Amino acid sequence: MMKKFVAAGAVAVCVLLSGCAATVKRPTAVAEQLSVPVSATSNIYLFVKSEQGHDRSEDWELFRAEWRTAMAATASGAGRRFIYLDAMPSTFDEQGTLAVVDINDYRYLSQGARYGFGVMTGNAYVDADVQFYVVPETRLVGTRNYATSSTAWQGVFSAMTSKQVAAITDKMLKAIDSR
Repeated sequence: MMKKFVAAGAVAVCVLLSGCAATVKRPTAVAEQLSVPVSATSNIYLFVKSEQGHDRSEDWELFRAEWRTAMAATASGAGRRFIYLDAMPSTFDEQGTLAVVDINDYRYLSQGARYGFGVMTGNAYVDADVQFYVVPETRLVGTRNYATSSTAWQGVFSAMTSKQVAAITDKMLKAIDSR
């Protein structure tokens, strides 16, 4: 009898911690495929910035860390080398694809806050424009807008910032590979 309660408790904890996947919203217009040559897909460079002043927010570095972590996992899972850029270099030594993420708006929400306070924490969201370049020549090959949001009414099951950013980085890598 005790084993059944322990098993049921373990299943409940797993369900609570899994949460819902984030959905990335894209404009309804179909964007052209990025023209990234295969030779430029083995190295993925990422630079995250905000021209909207978000970089002065107290959670900006936590938010940027989510991007660094998510793209590292996405690139590694695809067998790519990932290079995170704290600043834009004047030149690139190796061929690759540079994704410059310009954050239009976001609301950072950690898993701890969601699990601890549920619907009281509100909604997490990300709205970003991404420019893709082939380097070292820094040739623009396309732009995309990515947006995600959660709803507090999903409670602890709603997608927090980490899941939203991971969903965006997955879409970014698919765009790079879309030849």
